[in-house]
Amino acid sequence: MPLKYVKQIYDNVHGYIGITAQELEIIDTPLFQRLREIKQLGPAYLVFPGATHSRLAHCIGTMFMIDQFAKNSVRYTEVSDDEIEKLRLAALLHDIGHYPFSHTLEHAIRHELKGADHVTFGVSIIKRFLQEKIENYRVDELASLIEGDRRNEFSILLSSAIDADKSDYMLRDSYNTGVLYGNMNMSSLMRIMSFEKDKIVFDKDASPVENFLLGRYHLYRVVIHHKVVVAISLALQRIYYLLVEEGFLRNPTELLKTQNEEDITSYTDDAVHYAMHEYLAKGKNSMLRELIMQYLRRESPELSYAYVTTNPGSGRNDKRRAKIDLLENDADARKGIAKKAGINENWVFPVTLRSLGLVDEETKIFIRRGSSIVPIIDSDALVLRMIGSKTLYDARLYTKKGHGKELRHIFLEEVGKKV
Repeated sequence: MPLKYVKQIYDNVHGYIGITAQELEIIDTPLFQRLREIKQLGPAYLVFPGATHSRLAHCIGTMFMIDQFAKNSVRYTEVSDDEIEKLRLAALLHDIGHYPFSHTLEHAIRHELKGADHVTFGVSIIKRFLQEKIENYRVDELASLIEGDRRNEFSILLSSAIDADKSDYMLRDSYNTGVLYGNMNMSSLMRIMSFEKDKIVFDKDASPVENFLLGRYHLYRVVIHHKVVVAISLALQRIYYLLVEEGFLRNPTELLKTQNEEDITSYTDDAVHYAMHEYLAKGKNSMLRELIMQYLRRESPELSYAYVTTNPGSGRNDKRRAKIDLLENDADARKGIAKKAGINENWVFPVTLRSLGLVDEETKIFIRRGSSIVPIIDSDALVLRMIGSKTLYDARLYTKKGHGKELRHIFLEEVGKKV
């Protein structure tokens, strides 16, 4: 039975989006409305002023895109209305577990505080609080789609190199930042592509898929990996971690156990900002106070050193990247280099950004050649054949403004020794 829409939502990216009664009931819950208060691109709005769009808009947009993919690009089998409804619900709920400032703080939560990733947290929220809202389906069915379990033949629509999630965030991030790399013609792409179980197959030349994959790559490089966006994000991660340590923010690991819905619905970007202002009024740690003040004044840490490579191997250059990896993962190493530079260890911000290959190993993208299909990496797609499977390593070291040259000097001096 075709889906019956009870409401139309106008979206700035996709236009009118039909909503069913069950979807509307989920959207209207406080847990889903919490996503309205979580920015899709974290603190990137401090660099790109238009980037204030929310996870809520992205989730609704992803639901729309998976509907389009299911109806236009799945050709190996007929997708039932029941399956489309299930796909739409999974897409709607796929990001419900995002923490404040999206992926920015997730890094600190997972690595510093040993918390769960947003997918695990999201599935936990669905099971604890939203199960009664989901009629006709087991929560585990939705979880397998959200988690990208390849035993579910339709998970590729939500989790692959070209999927509903990426299609929406590329269009949405491009629209709101003004960076045009992600502004794809998805209807033309869907016209020549098909999802065939664990494969994505294109009927014509590889140019459209190259355009999509390169667009995603450049959107990351220009927006998410922007020098100042990364600097502000690193400072925000450090502030967040210290606020949790000082007791001004709840430890997110506790949220996996809570049965109090309010504990989760109140965990938003605004909660972090409120904790910052509360700390300025009551907190004693001068280092943290300085970090907060600089963040609120949009004064970002200074880039001290950067090294980019697609071929990490032996030699001096790889020692530099390895040293930054060491600083990122070893608190004692950070303390040591900070002491030599005459700064507090919390002013040392090492990071290695990894831009994965345009075509990952899990996603099988093919081009149709007559009655057979060939992997796109082996086709006439020259760009993908040359760089498709390579990972870009962008190793950077940030620090307090005015200390960049000194830290760079010490860093390069240490690299000359055994790392």
